[in-house]
Amino acid sequence: MSPSLSSLVFYAFSAMLVVTAVGVVTLRNVFYSAVSLVAALTIVAGLFVLLGADFLGAAQVLVYVGGILIIMLFVIMLSQQPRDLLQRQTNDQWIAGLFFALTIGVSLVRAFTYFVSQTPPDGDIAPTSASLGRLLLGEMLLPFEAVSLILLAALVGAVVFGQEKNA
Repeated sequence: MSPSLSSLVFYAFSAMLVVTAVGVVTLRNVFYSAVSLVAALTIVAGLFVLLGADFLGAAQVLVYVGGILIIMLFVIMLSQQPRDLLQRQTNDQWIAGLFFALTIGVSLVRAFTYFVSQTPPDGDIAPTSASLGRLLLGEMLLPFEAVSLILLAALVGAVVFGQEKNA
């Protein structure tokens, strides 16, 4: 039985995700670590799209890659001196961290082997963005707009509280 193209792409994306995630925690330069995190989150968005959850893939790129990580990169670039970007990325609790990482790793391997042994569901993978768009701009329009106004008020409040007071 030969693997399908989608399976090969999925495994290639998964391998790239593991490599970039390891780069996030092992790189000494904080800026390079953040760039590796951008790559990892973008690959996760690609996995979402590959699995038929295109709305989640777009939200992943817009919210995490486009918003949070760009803000984090600005904070890194504006608040630290270049010599502060090279810092030791370990601490004294690495033994406990290694224990928990191994425990979670064993659990993930067991879960992976369980799910691989299951038969896949019948039917094709269908995109979800059209039905979500109809829902958000149909019967959920009022709550959707209310949430957007609350987020806008929070953004304006953050700008007002973040300004320095001129005496």
